[in-house]
Amino acid sequence: MVKIVHLLNNHKIESKSTKDTRLLITNRKGGYFCLANMGKSRYDGLFFFDEKVYKVIESLNIVGSAKAGKIINKFYEIKREWDNTAETFFMPNNYDSLVYETTQPSNIEIVLDAKESYDHRQWGRFYTICQEDDKIIVKFVKKTDSREDSSDGSEEYSLFLVLKFEGMFKKAEEWEKRNYEFDKKRNSMPYERYVFSALNLKTERVVLSFSKNKERAKKEADYVFRNIENLREKQKEYYDSLLKSRKNIKNEVMMAYSCTINSLDSLTVDNKGIFAGLPWFFQFWTRDEAISLKALMLQGNFSLAKNILFRHLKSVLHDGKLPTKLDSLLRSADSAGWVSKRAEDLIYILKNKKILEKQFTRNEIEEIEERIGHSLDFMIKYHTRDNLVLNNAKETWMDSLQRDGFRIEIQAMQLSMYKLMHELTNNRIYRELEDNLKKEVRDKFWNKKCLADGLDDFTIRPNVFIAYYMYPELLTNKEWITCFDNALKSLWNDWGGVSTIDKNNPLFRPEHTGEINESYHNGDSWFWINNLAAITLYRLDKKRYKKYIDKILQASTKEILWQGAIGHHAELSSSKELRSEGCLAQAWSAAMYIELINEIYK
Repeated sequence: MVKIVHLLNNHKIESKSTKDTRLLITNRKGGYFCLANMGKSRYDGLFFFDEKVYKVIESLNIVGSAKAGKIINKFYEIKREWDNTAETFFMPNNYDSLVYETTQPSNIEIVLDAKESYDHRQWGRFYTICQEDDKIIVKFVKKTDSREDSSDGSEEYSLFLVLKFEGMFKKAEEWEKRNYEFDKKRNSMPYERYVFSALNLKTERVVLSFSKNKERAKKEADYVFRNIENLREKQKEYYDSLLKSRKNIKNEVMMAYSCTINSLDSLTVDNKGIFAGLPWFFQFWTRDEAISLKALMLQGNFSLAKNILFRHLKSVLHDGKLPTKLDSLLRSADSAGWVSKRAEDLIYILKNKKILEKQFTRNEIEEIEERIGHSLDFMIKYHTRDNLVLNNAKETWMDSLQRDGFRIEIQAMQLSMYKLMHELTNNRIYRELEDNLKKEVRDKFWNKKCLADGLDDFTIRPNVFIAYYMYPELLTNKEWITCFDNALKSLWNDWGGVSTIDKNNPLFRPEHTGEINESYHNGDSWFWINNLAAITLYRLDKKRYKKYIDKILQASTKEILWQGAIGHHAELSSSKELRSEGCLAQAWSAAMYIELINEIYK
């Protein structure tokens, strides 16, 4: 059991947890440090981003230390405590460094596992450790090995880790086997790996800096070590400004809200984009970023939201769809709809604040019209049959399933795009397209009780909530109530979430099956969908659906604060009970929680 404490300004909440918890901090430029309290993962450790994500450190800990008795989230740093000892972990924003401190001089073991994050090759790993002045330099070289590669002895890359500290050290330089219980539970191979026990330090403070260039790493280690307190104070000021509390939000919800703002911000990389999640979804996925953009707008981060929006608008492919991520050959059927929806949100929010003209030129508004218009033109030409929009297999957010054909949320997104384009251009053709598609969907998807998940497929799934979120005009309020009442009967989990399929369906899996993805979209309860569902229920009839909204809010809040990666919102939970599963810190989960709080506590 571990006591978890969240401390922000003068607000403090705490609770005991028996769950497998982790701490996860980032440097806001793609690097992160993840540390487990119990079940280890190959994704734990210290990672840095330089075109690719590289793991450098497997673990650093006080020799002989037990599991932590207390974890304190201060947002700008995290502490672990047990007995009379405490550790502090701090990653200065925009530096490739980790500051590790203890309350007294301690024997600290440094275990290395330098590699590209997804590279599980065992051979051809070479470490050199030497002392230069007051620093320890670790050089790692990756070479090919004929036991795993088509060549032998060819250097692929080299990395440098510089340790700056005051104290003594002793080389260990031994290979040891690590077992990854967390990964085994997720059916995510490999479950074991040999790592390099490199050093033992005797100190109370060490800075660990990374670079592909030795001199750059040395220079940064010197600077960070010399300016730790200034950097810490700047970081504290940054988070104090970012996480201003709202007085009308209850204590736990306020803290979880602050956590999700921090989490989404921590997944932002160099103010260029948003990682889909950590520790393993470290890419700019189009759908995930687009879904997350409204949360940025609600925090007043219009510049980043606009930049990401235009990056995606400029990526429309020749068939009207968007790639799943930058430079990918795979397509997403729903990303264009999400990007269009976020363009609408941004324009609406800026208009309401009377600052649209400050944020957008007329040419930029026209570019939005032009690029969404082109997307629609191509979608109509290549993917429309009898007004309905066709998607290929594995192109929707439920990408572990085929779901090729005509899907309900894709139709709702097309309707939303037609509606926006009519509002922007006043061109009647878009109104006609909207009316024709709306009639077709009502005729073929709505049976007076349920909205079909796809043409001739009345499997009950939570995509009806996405359909409402995108285009509530599809049904009358009375019809939506009928639709949602019936959906909730089949999907609802009493702990506070919805399953991804009717729980009476033979495909339903009550427990998360990890990378054997039987449960992924056939049972697992996704937090972004839960939060979105609560938003739609609140908008439709907040009194009728109060118990569902409250339960979802409670479950999401509990998961953020007391489970999984502390202060982050995970990807999903098993349907059976509330758990923190899947990716530990998921951008769209946090973003939809931020939206939900802003919806309820306006």
